[in-house]
This record gives sequence, C-alpha cells and structure tokens, in this order.
Amino acid sequence: MDLNKIILSDEARKELVNDRRWLHAHPEEGWCEFETTWFIVRRLRSLGLEVLAGIDVIEPDAVMGRNEALVLAAQQRAIEHGVPKEFLESLSGYTGAMAILRTGRPGPVTALRFDIDALPIEETDDPQHEANAGHFRSQNPGFSHACGHDGHAAIGLALCRWLSENREQLKGTVKILFQPAEEGVRGAAAMAAKGIVDDVDWFAGGHIGCSAKLGDVGVSHFGYLATTKFDLEFFGQSAAAGSPEKGRSALMCAAAACLSLGSLPGHSQGITRVQIGKFISGTGRNIIADHAYM
Repeated sequence: MDLNKIILSDEARKELVNDRRWLHAHPEEGWCEFETTWFIVRRLRSLGLEVLAGIDVIEPDAVMGRNEALVLAAQQRAIEHGVPKEFLESLSGYTGAMAILRTGRPGPVTALRFDIDALPIEETDDPQHEANAGHFRSQNPGFSHACGHDGHAAIGLALCRWLSENREQLKGTVKILFQPAEEGVRGAAAMAAKGIVDDVDWFAGGHIGCSAKLGDVGVSHFGYLATTKFDLEFFGQSAAAGSPEKGRSALMCAAAACLSLGSLPGHSQGITRVQIGKFISGTGRNIIADHAYM
C-alpha cells in the first residue's frame, strides 16, 4: 500500500487527543500501571485484536525494581476506580499488554513498542500549564507523565485502530507492545524474556520530543539513548566510630567511587552520561558502615 496514505480520520485524531488526556490524568509508576493496562486492553479488544496482558507478556524471573507493597496499593486503587477484580486477577500482579494483528497473508513479523509508565514527579500548579488549563492534570498526587509516555500510549492505540481498519491491505503479522516500567530500565527485558518477540523480523520504538521539533521525525537505527543499569554493593568491616582503625568503611569506599564516577561528563552533550540515582549505607551515626549500595 502507499505509505503516504497512512492518515487518521478526524474521529481517530479526536480519540487520540482524548486518550492522551485521560492517560495524562491517570499516571501510574512502573509495575503499577493497572488502570492504564485496563484502559489499553479494553480498547484493543474493542478493535477486534488478539490481546495478551500481564503475566502473559511478562517473565517474572526477569523483572527488576518491582515493589510488592506499591503494586498491592496500585491494585487496590485500580479496584476503587472501577477496574474489575477478575481482570486484575488475570494479570497475576503484572502490567503491560500486547496486541497482535495476524493478516493471514505471507509477510514479516513487525513489532512496535510504546511505553506506558509515569514518573514520581508532582505536576506543576502553574495555571498556564497545558494540563491545568485543559483540566486534565494528574489525579494521582506525587506522579505525572513528565516524560511523555501518555502520548506514546495514545499513539500506540491510534496505530492499533488504523491497523484494525486497514487489515485487509496489510501482510504478515504486526505486534504492538505496551511496555510497563520503562523508567529505570526495567520493563523491556522482562517482556523480551517472555519470548513474545522471538519471531520478530523488524522492531521499532520511539519517543516524542527529544531533539526533534514539531513536525520533524528523527530516525536512529542503533543505540539512541541506550542505557545499561548496574547495582553496586560494597562490603567492609563495622567498628565503633571511636576506633576507626578497627573497621573498613564501605560507605567511604562507595562515596569515593561515586565522586569518581561524577567526574565523567555531566552534561547531555557528552558521549556518555553516568549517574548514581540511589545511595544507601550505614546503620548508625557512631558505627563504621560495613555495607553500601548504589
């Protein structure tokens, strides 16, 4: 088909805007996107697409950075907001979804990924802020879609609608992944480990904004904003602070490593960016720390 004819109807454009605003008003952090997953799954089912969600798209053994207490609280909030218990039970405690369009005609397997999680950042009270002026600011205190994943998920849903409406003109299989926990580099590995993209020939992801201006599209074929995540542990010997020669401070060692890493380029124009986002050490002010974690 002519790719220049891939356009949305006025109705679809209006739906995309409304979806983005609903998602913006209901931000959920990584591994807690139960309302978001329900919103997505309902729409995918209405489009007649094959849908997998929760435990069917997530490999628990590959999950990183999941807080069980936060997950349980998010599930309770979802129930209070009308998400069916039966649906939550079917997820087995995990979020995220995938739509599949099988055309029945020979062709490649293409996958497109859209992330769905928000950040633990309070939304601004500035009355000029678009979400405040438009009355769709975050309804979840302490959280907001500050990185644009509300837009990503809405675009993914609009694409699913287009695929459903144009399936007779397509070939092969298309998989649309709605990935949880992108922030903190956590969700992608757990989806890939499930095996749901093992048969994919072409895979693409995207991000709004970045260096692209309104009306522009920037294409990078490899490694754009790719990240690697490390957890570092330091082990020493505890002792009373009054006798420091009897101990080995894991805290001091970790702090030295932290400062050394901080000497690497600290701006976005460098070839690399290294940040320590969390540092935990010590048990008391008068005890030499025998353990540190970054």
